[in-house]
Amino acid sequence: MTPSLRRFAAIVCGFAVCSFVAAMLPLAGASAQNTSSKARAAPSAKSHVAAKNLRASSRWVPNPNVSSRDSYLIVDAASGRELASDQADELRHPASLTKLMTLYLTFSALDSGRLSLGDALPVSINALNAPPTKMGMLPNGSVLVRDAVMGLVTRSANDAAVLLGEALGGDEDSFARLMTQKARQLGMASTVFRNASGLPNPEQVTTARDMARLANALLRDFPHYYPVFSVLSYSYRGRPLANHNRMLATYAGADGLKTGYTNASGFNLVMSAMRDNRRLIGVVMGGNSAFQRDRLMAELMDRGFATAQATSVSAWTSPRVPSSARYSAANFVPGFGTPDAVRVNAVAKAEPSPQSPSGPSTAAAFRFGTGPGGMPVPAPVAQGSWVIQVGSFGDSRAAQSALERASNALPESIRSHGAATVDEVKHGQKTVHRARFTNLSQDEATDGCKRLNQRKIYCSAIQVTAWNAAR
Repeated sequence: MTPSLRRFAAIVCGFAVCSFVAAMLPLAGASAQNTSSKARAAPSAKSHVAAKNLRASSRWVPNPNVSSRDSYLIVDAASGRELASDQADELRHPASLTKLMTLYLTFSALDSGRLSLGDALPVSINALNAPPTKMGMLPNGSVLVRDAVMGLVTRSANDAAVLLGEALGGDEDSFARLMTQKARQLGMASTVFRNASGLPNPEQVTTARDMARLANALLRDFPHYYPVFSVLSYSYRGRPLANHNRMLATYAGADGLKTGYTNASGFNLVMSAMRDNRRLIGVVMGGNSAFQRDRLMAELMDRGFATAQATSVSAWTSPRVPSSARYSAANFVPGFGTPDAVRVNAVAKAEPSPQSPSGPSTAAAFRFGTGPGGMPVPAPVAQGSWVIQVGSFGDSRAAQSALERASNALPESIRSHGAATVDEVKHGQKTVHRARFTNLSQDEATDGCKRLNQRKIYCSAIQVTAWNAAR
């Protein structure tokens, strides 16, 4: 075929194809219109949520201003003095640390009367379809504000975060704007929130310093609610919601606050602990694993307490409960205590119990006898067993007094089985004295700690492992 014939054939074929396509366009348009009208007539709530999640995931691109390197900050809560830091002002993704602001605004709403603990919030489609971790809501059901708050504190439940955000903001986007506005009021100049849970969003950023400011604000503004951050487990619909913060059980004096993790953020932790009447706030962001993050936090806090003691950092004074307070931690978890109760495991001196006789400790009669001056002597502690730790003290006599007080509140079945001990543990250059009831079963430790909590003697039920046996 000559070149001229080939050009003529191409023109004819092109005209035929165009004619065919033009003839089919009305049919295709009608079909698309019909399909679209059907979709509008019967929308699927799940499909809307799935589409929203798909749009959110499609927006994810790495934020060039956010690093994945470790950043940390240790500050004295009383003075705000910085005790250790690295990359503390560099942007990081907060992950579930975001929920601390959700809780701050929820606590504020409780004190102002906008919410009540007994309010039943209807479970929305968005809350029901939030990605795990979740507390397990029922479709078309409702959840009490009390349960939603404790689901956030313990299980870090994303469905609870969405539920509270919608209740306070109308929708989650509006609530995120309120969160960012409150962040500015608290001095968190580098923080931007885009959702209530901390689920991945490249625009949701913060710094270790801003998170320390938020933790301090929770301590300062809501001392009556702060003890809920120590709850190790909360029961919802007959299922225990275990606290993700393992430092509560492994670090003496720890009593809050929150963990967080996403692929983009790494392993995060905001923590507060109190020893020798000094309170520190620690923030670690970008950890490679939960173990590495916790170990780094423990090392930093140990160094911080040693520095605080060496430089005579001022003692922590618990803030007064504001007149606007409508509830206390005991309203969340009955028997967990009141805002003014002394948290024995966090205070470095304890007054002798008026119920305790003078002379040798009644706790020392537990099982293993006494040392010089009636002090309980350390007992062998079996790996895998459980202990009730009622304090970590700078003075051995304060530890003995704590044991005496706790002993009077424990049932005979636990006293006859366990051993009361005061042992010495080195934390850097400092020696602390742990007051403990050792060699218990898990049930004995958890039941005993619950009984002590009801008597306002706060404690930790800890399983003895190779890693924490000497801590």
